[in-house]
Parts: sequence; structure tokens; C-alpha cells
Amino acid sequence: MKPLYMSKTETYKGNYSIAKINTSCGFVKEPHYHDFYEVQFYISDEKIDHIGETIINGKPHILKPGSMVLINMFDVHEIRLFSCATCTRYCISFDSSLLFFASSSNTNLFKIFSKNNKFDFSSPLTPKQIATFEDIYDKYEQMNIKKGKDIMEKSIILEIFAHLYDIFYKDQTISQTDSRNLEVIIKLIEYINGNISDDLSLEQLSEYVNYSTFHLCRMFKQFTGMTLNQYITTRRIDRAKMMLKESVPISIISKEVGFNNYSHFYRIFKQITGLSPTQYKEQLTEKKSEPSKCNAPFGVTPRYSFVST
Repeated sequence: MKPLYMSKTETYKGNYSIAKINTSCGFVKEPHYHDFYEVQFYISDEKIDHIGETIINGKPHILKPGSMVLINMFDVHEIRLFSCATCTRYCISFDSSLLFFASSSNTNLFKIFSKNNKFDFSSPLTPKQIATFEDIYDKYEQMNIKKGKDIMEKSIILEIFAHLYDIFYKDQTISQTDSRNLEVIIKLIEYINGNISDDLSLEQLSEYVNYSTFHLCRMFKQFTGMTLNQYITTRRIDRAKMMLKESVPISIISKEVGFNNYSHFYRIFKQITGLSPTQYKEQLTEKKSEPSKCNAPFGVTPRYSFVST
């Protein structure tokens, strides 16, 4: 079965979503991948050793009560719960702009999702760590302020990031080299997002940040888990999908998102979404005539928010 591609623009609104899902026996989420990061927690009061497994890029990982799972951008993954006990799954989804916003010279959050990360998926969180994350979610869910709500939401998602980083990198520090490189990556991402309709060749980008093409490509992959071309292409297609919602002619869209060749745009759009631009537009029209639904991760309505970065 071909993995399903899930775009951020179609999955949640803003920079992140937080969902709490009560999952029962036999739950299966087929292979899929997406252009955002994801953290999952599996909590169960049942006295059982295993509740299922998650398969990431072909490698199986046993899920236990208290397991925490990290999903990088474009990781093909699936979930299979084979225990007859029920569990609660917390799912936090967020895009790269939020990680950039939250990272600092001392804390590189992208390191959590590094392909070289040796975190043991089979080692569950401690009861204290579980209680901490549950308390944070409860605070998020029960928030009832009207003025300054966006600031409070931002503080809560940053609190989650802080605890994640503490779990993964206790007693470790980020090197000065990593700190400088992160600043370059942030600068580059901002430039790409602001000039997505331009050519954006590797040579142009290398010149912009004053790095060699080889060094820049290697550094970008190291920090984000994806290639520069993957990031640029994904952002172009996301912009195209947003413009299709606004009924902009497809011939204009392809140029506006940086594709000088319509045939190339057509091929890449279908490769990523599984639909041609015309089919995607027709699907949008059909959805407009249906009752409104929230297209949430795993069929669950999440709490979501916009974070200004």
C-alpha cells in the first residue's frame, strides 16, 4: 500500500495542534507521512507490558504504557495497537516554524528529531514525567481566559518543548558551532518562505548565507531531517494548495509558486498529494457542499491555535 501524504495545511490550522485520543483495542493507522513534526504519548492504567507497535521507516518499535514516539517530517509511519486494553494517546503536531521560534542558542530543538538520535523508544516515561505532561494538557484544555489567550497557549507549547528537550538532552549542551549553524538555517528558512515564487537554486541559497553548496545541504539535512529540495518543494505545493482554495487559475498558480514548467508542476503536485491540481480543486468544491468537518489528525478534533512567529 502506498503511504498516504498528509499536508499540514489540510490537517490542522496554525502552527500546532494538541489532541487527546482515547483508543481502543485493534486500532490501526495505515502507513502515512506528513510535512510536520509529531510527538505521541501512550498512557494506560492497565497492567500490561505491550499495547502495540509503531513502525517508522520500516523499523518496528514496541509501544508500552508510557511510551513516547517522535515522528520527523516525511517519516513514513504507522500505528498498530494489538492489546485488548484501552489507552489514551496524546498527539502533538507542529511545523518547523514553531521549532525555529522556540529554539535558542542554548537549545536546538531540532536535535530532538535528529536522524542520529539514539533515544530508546522501548524505554517508557517515568510516572513523574507522565504526570507532568498530563498536567500540561489539562492546563491547556481548561484554559478559560479571553484576553491574552494566545500568549498563554504559546507558553504551554513552549513548556512542552522544554520538558522534551530536558528528557533527551539532560546534562548536555549545544556547541557554539551548532548554535551558529542554527542561526544560518533560520535565516535561510525565512528567505525561502518569503521568496517561494523565485528560482531558489542551491547556488543562490548558498550565496545568500555565504556557505558552500555541499556544506549547506549537509547542514540543512542534519538540522531538519530533510533535504533543501524537499523543503522547498513541499512549501511550493502547500502554497499552491492554498491558492487553489482561493480559486486562482491553475496556470497562474504554477508560476506563482516557482514552477516555470506547468508539466513539472503537475507531476510534482500529483506525486505529493496523490491528485492532479484539477482533481484537488474539484475535491475542494465537493467539500464546500458538504457539512463542515475538521480534518484532524487520526479523525479526532484537536485543539489548535495560531502562534505568531
